[in-house]
Amino acid sequence: MRFFNWGVATVPLAVLFSALSCPPALAQEFNAESELALAAELERYGGSSAANIANIYQQGDLNHVSAQQYGVTNYLAISQDGRQNLLLLTQSGGQNTTVSSQSGQANIAALIQIGYENLILLQQSGYGNDANISQYGFQNSATVNQSGAFNEVSIYQSGSGLHTEVTQKGIALTTTIKQYD
Repeated sequence: MRFFNWGVATVPLAVLFSALSCPPALAQEFNAESELALAAELERYGGSSAANIANIYQQGDLNHVSAQQYGVTNYLAISQDGRQNLLLLTQSGGQNTTVSSQSGQANIAALIQIGYENLILLQQSGYGNDANISQYGFQNSATVNQSGAFNEVSIYQSGSGLHTEVTQKGIALTTTIKQYD
């Protein structure tokens, strides 16, 4: 697998190219040069997407967002302030909500929700923090608050009604949580 060095973070090239290849589907507010925000509201299983909402705000340089929402009534709110922050998101099903805020430099978040009524709240600040959250099923929630540098959190939840909350403040802290139902 080939990698792209993104500041202090290394991103697989396939992930980066996927993020950069989505067609734009909404207007964003840009406050600096070299920003990229992409969102796609897509059909799934021959049906149509409806009432999906994507709010993306970026300030700084070289911040990137790639967001894809499938299904109906999914909501995402993304705020990135700083430099070289990357966020990749896929939501599916319906009534999934993601609220994410990244500030600082070289923070990475790759978030996936499949199913219904899942919730992700993510806040990262500092330098080189990494969050990878996957939720499947329905009514799962993950709340992550990271500040500092080089912190890593990876949460995988499956089934329904699973809840996780992680707070990390410091340098090079690591949390991995797996739940199955």
